[in-house]
Amino acid sequence: MNKPRLLIILNRLSIGGPATNTLSVAAELSSDFEILLLAGEHLPDEQSADFLLDTYKGFRVQKIKTLTRSVYLWKDLLSYFQIKKIIREFKPHIVHTHGAKPGVLGRVAAWQLNVPVILHTFHGHIFHSYFSAFINKLIIRTEQTLAKISTAVIAINQTLEHELKTIYHIAPAEKIKLVKLGIDTNQFEDTEEKKREHFRNEFMLNNEAIAIGIIGRLVPVKNHLLFLELVQQLLKAHQQKSLKFFIIGDGPEKINLIQHLQKQKISFTHNGSSYQSSASVIFTSWRKDMDVVYAGLDIVALTSLNEGTPVSIMEAMASGKPVVSTNAGGISEIIKQNETGFISNNLEELVTGTQQFILSETRRTLTGERAKQFVKQHLSKKFEVQELNHLYQHLLKASNN
Repeated sequence: MNKPRLLIILNRLSIGGPATNTLSVAAELSSDFEILLLAGEHLPDEQSADFLLDTYKGFRVQKIKTLTRSVYLWKDLLSYFQIKKIIREFKPHIVHTHGAKPGVLGRVAAWQLNVPVILHTFHGHIFHSYFSAFINKLIIRTEQTLAKISTAVIAINQTLEHELKTIYHIAPAEKIKLVKLGIDTNQFEDTEEKKREHFRNEFMLNNEAIAIGIIGRLVPVKNHLLFLELVQQLLKAHQQKSLKFFIIGDGPEKINLIQHLQKQKISFTHNGSSYQSSASVIFTSWRKDMDVVYAGLDIVALTSLNEGTPVSIMEAMASGKPVVSTNAGGISEIIKQNETGFISNNLEELVTGTQQFILSETRRTLTGERAKQFVKQHLSKKFEVQELNHLYQHLLKASNN
């Protein structure tokens, strides 16, 4: 019996939660579905995630070079017609889109060509903290319209599910399905601490140094300026401690961050040939070896204004690291206050939460172990794949009735 054909459309193959999650899920589902994955090109300030295709296999990948994050009418039309062409040729039973642009172009194309099942996953939303109030309303109206031609829309956490249902009224409750993200926890094991040693040696960190990192694209919504305010407060309060702050990622906000550091006279450096081990803040740009990065860090921070379920936080927890985060998106569903991490509502609380981990290695260890166990028990990749497979099969069966 032939497998059902599944077409997945992703914004772009760049390092980050959506790409890693989508590729890993596609690999797991490939035994039950014939899968074609479409993706746009990564942005200049992003790191390509093509290397992940050596790890996650079992499906075909096709790039659409005109599929970009920003709105370009001509490129978007070219992308739309290319998607329609691919749908005609591949004849998918399911089209599943990820990201705002694929969510528009892919769902409209699938609807026009009568694809039986049309799905869209919200890995977060852009209904606030990205654009003006007028643009926000326009985006919400567009998503409400697209939901009408969708078989279902997927939320990756309960907070997002609630927002889609009752705050923004994107779709009727019965159309909104909850499929929580999961990760492969095994890849973040470091039982012999070889990964930690590798990272610490690379950046010349002694045993007393406490490394605090933030991971993500350098854009305003990630609010890295708040992280730098945290850096300033901690350096002032703990002058006797050896504190090192790592900014892992890249993006257009980097210029502003550097200007802020210069204004506050906080030393910073970049990894590579110009690396200065005496600097307090280290810009690493993008890294492919995130398991090594997490192993080398002692505390992981997140300062976002808007989030879905941040994969970076899940990975940090799987690595046994305490997390200090703003209360954005579905964070409160994976961090239990003072047990698996610390959630803050302002800079003062962010400082307080981070200080408790700076001052106590025991607390860091205990919190990290609880976080690791929580991820293993509740955020396994196996659970996510099972839920998604069940949803696919259920919707396919319903479409044939």
